[in-house]
Amino acid sequence: MDLDFLLICRGVMIGFLAACPVGAVAILCIQKTIQKGFLQGFLMGVGSAFGDFFYAVITGFSLSFISDFIVSHRTLLGIIGGLLMIYLGFKIFTKNAVEEWRKNKSIRHKATSKRKILGDFASTFALTISNPLTILVFTLLFTSSGAISRETPPLQTSILLLGVIIGAFAWWALLAFVVNCFRSYIGPRLIMWINKITGLCVIIFGITITVMVVFFPQYFEQ
Repeated sequence: MDLDFLLICRGVMIGFLAACPVGAVAILCIQKTIQKGFLQGFLMGVGSAFGDFFYAVITGFSLSFISDFIVSHRTLLGIIGGLLMIYLGFKIFTKNAVEEWRKNKSIRHKATSKRKILGDFASTFALTISNPLTILVFTLLFTSSGAISRETPPLQTSILLLGVIIGAFAWWALLAFVVNCFRSYIGPRLIMWINKITGLCVIIFGITITVMVVFFPQYFEQ
């Protein structure tokens, strides 16, 4: 079998596994899909996919000067990420989700503004890259799969990384698709509760990360 194809397959597996753990971004993706449909939910995950890809590139090409900076500033990055989650969670919790849901349902073909798409992308990208543990996840996945080493040529590394971004996209597309399949069964009352629970969960994630990096920094050591 062609070596390039095998590398892409390994990359897809790594990207999928790195993206699939349920966290704040997955909760945001589910909430956005229920509220606005498959495309908006998927685009919410695209920002996280590019955040994962950013760390995969650093790990794959051993860009030590960047990884050293990230690790040495992991506390600050963790605090920024935690506070950003708390802010997003508060916005979701206090938002009138039912009114927006009814508006989107009555205007099915309303185009989503580029500004809103970029805002969703930026928020999930920021959440992902503000978690320095992501670089450790890719180090573990690359090492355990045997997909890459210091002797791997740059071309092969690039092919592997192409698979990583495809795998991450595949996860977010699958998650948004599954949630969207059940979207028509969800009414306004459930929408309200989903929004409140989503906001609370994201706030809890943010508080947990902030507390961990401030009071238990040893868990973020390499």
